Amino acid sequence: MIIYDISPEIMSAKIYGDDIKPSLKRVKDMALGEEYNLSEITMCLHTGAHIDAPLHFEENGSAVNELSLNKFIGKCTVACARGPITAEWVEKNLPWNCKKLLIKCGGDGYLMENAVYELCRFNIDLVGIDALSIGKGESECAVHRELLYNGTAILEGIDLSEVEAGEYFLLAAPLKIENAEASPCRAALIKDIFAFV
Repeated sequence: MIIYDISPEIMSAKIYGDDIKPSLKRVKDMALGEEYNLSEITMCLHTGAHIDAPLHFEENGSAVNELSLNKFIGKCTVACARGPITAEWVEKNLPWNCKKLLIKCGGDGYLMENAVYELCRFNIDLVGIDALSIGKGESECAVHRELLYNGTAILEGIDLSEVEAGEYFLLAAPLKIENAEASPCRAALIKDIFAFV
């Protein structure tokens, strides 16, 4: 069994647009003679590996704490792509029984709207990508909305650089944050776990 950590380190993770950079402040410090260390963090919920919930693009959509953990844990397919990801790519690369799909694109890929419509036909639980956003340009919001409206969770900002295409077991549960439109997660892929199940 091999475990791949696909989460970037939070403090050095790439930041989307003008999102705030994370900062860590030591509130209690043993180096200053205090009895224990205690820290607080300030960050955008969309930093590093993170889950987008429907509330991100729907005024009355479900918050991240309302999403079923089944979407973020289970058998997963990793597939490789370059540039814009089209419906044709989905047709050629999506296994018939796939419910969780991670797209390895080296950080420069994104879903076209026609690809999203194709994915939604298959009732996918989760789509992830190793880019800062699953969409790009004028269609970025539409791509998010269509996936989230159809019950497909979005996992963004992951690091698939050490992972080959294939079948894995995904663990990417979001933090349980009430009324939040997103949450960071510690995402991991496990290879060959099925021999133990």
